[in-house]
Amino acid sequence: MSVFKSKIDKWLLFCLTLSIVACLLGAFVALKVGGSVNYVFAVFFLVMGAGFPLWIMMSTRYIVNAENLEIVSGPFTWNIPIESITALRDSQSASASPALSLDRLEIIYDEDKSILVSPEDKMKFIEKLGIEKYTGMHKNRQRTSKDKTSVNSKKKQKNRRSL
Repeated sequence: MSVFKSKIDKWLLFCLTLSIVACLLGAFVALKVGGSVNYVFAVFFLVMGAGFPLWIMMSTRYIVNAENLEIVSGPFTWNIPIESITALRDSQSASASPALSLDRLEIIYDEDKSILVSPEDKMKFIEKLGIEKYTGMHKNRQRTSKDKTSVNSKKKQKNRRSL
C-alpha cells in the first residue's frame, strides 16, 4: 500500500488560511458580543469556516493498494478499482475535485467517469497505477512555444510547396 499526499498550491493555501482567519475573527466577535444566537453563529463559523477547510487540507490523500485507488478528502471518499482505470493524463482544469493544486492528473475510469487528483510525487503515483495508462498532456492543453514554432514551420513549408 502506498499513500500519496495532495500537492498544495501556495495561492490555495493562502486563500484557505485567509478564510480560516476571517472565520476565527467572526467567531471571536460573535462570542464577545454574547447572546445565545451569537454563540450558535460562533460555533457555525468555527466548524464550517475553519474546521472544514482544515480537515480538507490535512486529509486529502490518495491510497494505492494492489486492487484499488482510494481517494480521501475530508468527509469524502472515492474507491476506484485499478483495473477500471483506462487512462491517466495531465490536466490543469480548475474543476472542483479532491486536488489541492492545479498541477493535476485526470483519472478516467469505468469508460465514462473521471476524477482529478494532484499527488505530490506524480511519477511515482503514475507508476503505482500503471505507467502504460499514462497518456501525457490533455488534448485541450495550451500550446507551448515549441508547438507553435512547429506549426509555423509546417505552414511555411506548405506555402513554399504551393509556390
